[in-house]
Amino acid sequence: MLTIDFAGVVAMTNSFVDEFLGKFYTLLPAEGHAVEAVQIAGLTEETRDAVAVCLQRRKQFAVDAESFTLLGDAEVLAGTYDCARKLGTFRAAEIAEELQISLPNANNRLKRLLEAGALSRERSAGPDRGGKEFVYSVPAC
Repeated sequence: MLTIDFAGVVAMTNSFVDEFLGKFYTLLPAEGHAVEAVQIAGLTEETRDAVAVCLQRRKQFAVDAESFTLLGDAEVLAGTYDCARKLGTFRAAEIAEELQISLPNANNRLKRLLEAGALSRERSAGPDRGGKEFVYSVPAC
């Protein structure tokens, strides 16, 4: 778990946030990174707004470490993330059933949450049914 802590930061420009956080999130899905999950901590009302603007513009999102909510472009994913937190550990089919959405839709949402570091996953050791199956979980804080 990587925590990006803005504690003590009184203000920051949208340009700074874009250069720092926006580019970080762009590079996060690259292969070989050692970060399983990312959360942002220590935000004030003003710094939270700057982070949200950056992430919305880039169509990205992040997990707020204090409120365990999603910041940024996450309207559709907020409910998925809340459901994931409720389930704890789950398969894509389980969250699809819980949210009453199709399995491909659930997989697309889970992929975005995984790429942002909001979820982690492991390959399932279950029965071989001819495809990949993963078990997802919300990383411990």
